[in-house]
Amino acid sequence: MALENAHPLPPDAMTAAPGKTRGRRIETLEQLIAIVALVVLAGAIIWGVLSRYVVTTPAAWVEEVSSIAFSWLIFVGAAEVHRRRLHISVDILTSLLPKGLQRGLAFVVEVLVLGFCCYAAFLGAEQALASTGSFTSILRIPLWVNYLGLTVGFGLMAFRSAQHIVRRLRGSGAH
Repeated sequence: MALENAHPLPPDAMTAAPGKTRGRRIETLEQLIAIVALVVLAGAIIWGVLSRYVVTTPAAWVEEVSSIAFSWLIFVGAAEVHRRRLHISVDILTSLLPKGLQRGLAFVVEVLVLGFCCYAAFLGAEQALASTGSFTSILRIPLWVNYLGLTVGFGLMAFRSAQHIVRRLRGSGAH
């Protein structure tokens, strides 16, 4: 089993904008959304624990907020992992193939991933539209907010897959 980034993108293509120094900062939309979702998730869970055991009046809204933040964190976080090419891949058989065939197969896989991500984003959008009249029971948050996390996450993964494909076609070293 190997990481997909066995042949990673150049460091500046992966983490830093051209012409800028690398450092610890929010670099992409995926990172920004994931950080906000993580902070909301952690805050809601901490408040849920405190309200249950310290204040003795449990906050009923914690589950709703946590599930929405978790959904956004997972799907958009997966898009950030995909952007960095850090998803796990199994290369037991492909590593035995000639390099040219490996590159061709990697291209086909990337196209299939693009297709899957587009389809998943489409299904998420359909579900979000279908739930426009529904709300969570306590805070009355529209349910489409939760499904939008799936749509945005897979949409961003599709966008990053398209970027990977373009880099492959240009021959800029994305393996």
